[in-house]
Amino acid sequence: MVQDIETSLREELVRCMKILHNRGLISGLGGNASARLPREKAILITPSGRFKGDLAPEDIVKIDMDGRVLEGCLRPSIEGPLHTAIYRSSPHINAVVHSHSPFTTGLALAGRKIEPVNYEAAVLFKDVPILEFRPPGSKELGELVAENIRNRRAVVLQNHGVVAVGATPLEALCTIESLEEVSIMIFVASHFGEVKLIPRDLI
Repeated sequence: MVQDIETSLREELVRCMKILHNRGLISGLGGNASARLPREKAILITPSGRFKGDLAPEDIVKIDMDGRVLEGCLRPSIEGPLHTAIYRSSPHINAVVHSHSPFTTGLALAGRKIEPVNYEAAVLFKDVPILEFRPPGSKELGELVAENIRNRRAVVLQNHGVVAVGATPLEALCTIESLEEVSIMIFVASHFGEVKLIPRDLI
């Protein structure tokens, strides 16, 4: 049963990375994703330095909460400290996905936060903070994200990308896709004129 769950999670992580790459939310070597393993103090995480659009389940690496490799021949993602910090800080979070979503990240570069341009944004993304830049793969980045994502679906990393969490990798992926959709709406609307927001009293 436990092995079946691990196999399923490996396949789901591979599927998530393929979707992210196919939809232009990461480059070939960019992004990462992970899933908590039930009844183990360990996670599954995508590898470093591999083309993310065509991973295989056996490419996924198992690491403990200190980042030590338990199973796998490849190097785990450089963002291992980010993922493990989130899992240690928030026991209710079971999946983490990190993308380099161009429109969501681009808005953050300009200081534009996610706004209620549609009902989904108004309900799901009331508070998506833009976090100050910290070096990728650093302990400081992991601590900053872990502190700010506990009760949120996602955060945006200044000059870097998006981190989303959920019960499953696919749930976190859906959050990233929805954020990018909203960001494109804001970008297009701001190019042509004033961005019309849903009134707060109607939310």
